[in-house]
Amino acid sequence: MIFKRCLFCLIALLFTITGYAQNTDSLLRQFNKLKKSKGFYRDTANIKLLTNLASAYRTDNTDSSLLFGNTALTIARQTHSSEGEANAWASIGGAYYVKGSYFQSLEAASRLMDISSRINYKRGKGDAYQLRGLIYLGQDEFKDAIAEFAKALKIYKQLGLPGKTVRMLFNIGLSYDELQDSTKAFDYLNQAKAIALHTNDEQMVAMIYNRIGETYYDFKLYKTAIAFHNRVINGKYQDKWENAFAYSGLAQAQYELGNYDAALKNAVKSRQLAHEVQSLWDEVRALKILAQAYAATGNFEQAYRYNTQMNVYNDSLLNDNKAKKLDYLHLKQQRDENIKLEKENEIHTQKTRFNQLLLVAIGVLTVCISIFAVIMSRSNVQKTSLNNKLERRNRSIANQKEEISQQNEKLDAINHTKNQLFSVISHDLRGPFASIMQTIELIRDDELTEDERNRILDNFYKQVGQISTMVNNLLLWANSQLEGNITQPREFDATVIVNEVINVSAYLAGNKNVQLIHEHTGTKQIFADPDHVKIIVQNLVGNAIKFTPSGGSVTISYTHDGPNQVIHIKDTGVGISLEKMGKLFKVVGKSISGYGTNHEQGAGIGLLLIKQFTEVNKGRIKLHSEPGVGTEISVYLPVNAPDQ
Repeated sequence: MIFKRCLFCLIALLFTITGYAQNTDSLLRQFNKLKKSKGFYRDTANIKLLTNLASAYRTDNTDSSLLFGNTALTIARQTHSSEGEANAWASIGGAYYVKGSYFQSLEAASRLMDISSRINYKRGKGDAYQLRGLIYLGQDEFKDAIAEFAKALKIYKQLGLPGKTVRMLFNIGLSYDELQDSTKAFDYLNQAKAIALHTNDEQMVAMIYNRIGETYYDFKLYKTAIAFHNRVINGKYQDKWENAFAYSGLAQAQYELGNYDAALKNAVKSRQLAHEVQSLWDEVRALKILAQAYAATGNFEQAYRYNTQMNVYNDSLLNDNKAKKLDYLHLKQQRDENIKLEKENEIHTQKTRFNQLLLVAIGVLTVCISIFAVIMSRSNVQKTSLNNKLERRNRSIANQKEEISQQNEKLDAINHTKNQLFSVISHDLRGPFASIMQTIELIRDDELTEDERNRILDNFYKQVGQISTMVNNLLLWANSQLEGNITQPREFDATVIVNEVINVSAYLAGNKNVQLIHEHTGTKQIFADPDHVKIIVQNLVGNAIKFTPSGGSVTISYTHDGPNQVIHIKDTGVGISLEKMGKLFKVVGKSISGYGTNHEQGAGIGLLLIKQFTEVNKGRIKLHSEPGVGTEISVYLPVNAPDQ
């Protein structure tokens, strides 16, 4: 787990290319001046300028980095500069990696390796291996990462690139540490430290000292760990991110030594720095130490407060890790496809060489064709017969492969649904139940005041209510995924279902001081599955209450739209950002769920249920939202059966 915050810190370093020391503004001025010239796209010197700009913008603006990288690629292709094309692909792959688009990054690495191998460009090969290693490292595939970094290290040593060499040594040591091979980890980290000290690379020295300190902590050598973290804090190179890690490293070692006051002091510093650089992992680590230290000193109220905050942040980290693991299945498939394409290219190259040799042989044999005409004729007949047999066999094999492929796709779909189901259920229930257990333990200790007990009981009630909603949605979603959406439609009055939902939701709305308004006259006929409609309305009303602040309102009304009855759920809540609107009804999890105005928690399943149940009942959904004003969701459902 430690490598994750180190990985982000390395993003700006691992793709550096010699010659990028120029100021970004200076590079941009040079580019703006040169791009006005007529021969801009015919000058190979501009490729280096553009790749330098792509590197300079890589961490701050990936879109600009990609733009410069692709422009460099265009010039390289127009000028037939293979080395320039390789460097352009290195820039593009680096930008996609920082952006988190691992599939495009892996494709760029494949292009880079193909060109570099064709022209024997060693630097390009090293950059391709390095990029692949970073992608595997980002997916926790440490053995694959080590193999790629080792190839890059060998090339960088041959080329005499100490900056690149020290970073590959650090990455290999980091990977071995994550594999709990401490002997190899220390070996590579010490090699990296020696080079970094020799070249005065203070930034790498700080990162290496932090990593060594963390490893000593794992060995329970707390005083030695403190000494290495202090070297970072008191060193020449000062970076908020590295210092946040160093202070939390000090705090956890001091806690183990029983020095709780010092642990609290350093944990507070770590959290402040982590918050400034938006390092969620370091903030969770600092919150954990604060909760432990306060509990050790008997301040259970503070311990509970920090522990609750830690669980909230840690929940987001666990969800990100879950999503990353699901993404790795796709990335692995992409990698396997690339390997297959490389093999096919190799076979094609061999065939091309064979055909060339065959043409030469045919030219020689042409002189003797009159002598061997009869023999060649017979040979052609035999060859045709063999080719026909081979074609028939190939078609048979192709059909068998197609059948196997279809069966594999079905098995993959079943396994994917099963893995996603268990991953979502195990993750989204673990955090809330852990929080409930902690609340029960605090109550059992009987060391709380009456006000504290009442406050904790109120929070306990909210937690139980949230878990109930989460479990209902998870079970409904799981059933729809594993058994399919089965409907039992009939005609019924929609206002009856809405009134049932309002009766259930009235208590939640009352607690938040949110007014529920049901506007209707007469019956509102719908032809659909009543249970599905109840789930749709219940989730939409629940979301509306969740994101509506105290004093607001949620209104349910009806209109007609041709053959459809339209149910409108409108709130005066916080609204939905454009970023989230693009994900609504498409994904599950914390990236779409978020917290309500009273920090209500959800599993992110409800919106997917709404979409599935609406579509299976021949309906559709329309969304309108303004941030800070409110949201209106309209559900269109048929009035009559399809044959009426």
